Amino acid sequence: MKLPLFNFIPHAHSWHHIRISRKGAISPSGRHYFSTHVEAQCKRCGERIHKVYYRDISDAQACRWLG
Repeated sequence: MKLPLFNFIPHAHSWHHIRISRKGAISPSGRHYFSTHVEAQCKRCGERIHKVYYRDISDAQACRWLG
């Protein structure tokens, strides 16, 4: 059973449903890069994260960078 206030308690996220894809992206400076997109969801609180890295990185490195 999940407590409704658990989402507000600081905790170390435990990411699952990790999806790593490689697409083209336009950086904030306006240049086009081959980039790595990482999406994941926390097991405990359900928070979703979406990160874009403006370079091609390995799957292992992308998982480490989830934080």
